[in-house]
Amino acid sequence: MYSEPWSNIEDFSPAHGAALLTEMATELPVGHELYGKSSKILAKREDRDDILVICDNKFYVVHLTWSNKKEVLPYPETKSYDSLEILQEQLAKDSLNF
Repeated sequence: MYSEPWSNIEDFSPAHGAALLTEMATELPVGHELYGKSSKILAKREDRDDILVICDNKFYVVHLTWSNKKEVLPYPETKSYDSLEILQEQLAKDSLNF
């Protein structure tokens, strides 16, 4: 499903995926739409610090800041996709522009 610049998170060690999830949880401030929710990482973007997560049957691209601390809204920047079709359109655009 993923093509450059995106890579399936399953292509990496479980520890790598866990580290990305930990960083995301660390950065999310109270009030962020993903704060306090259980998310699963699906993919990561190789040319940016973006991760693709699913939460409550909705897809999100989260741009990690790697600050190792809580951010202030609107960070970390996050874009949501309500359907797999809309997400796939965006991923195809990412590949074309890579």
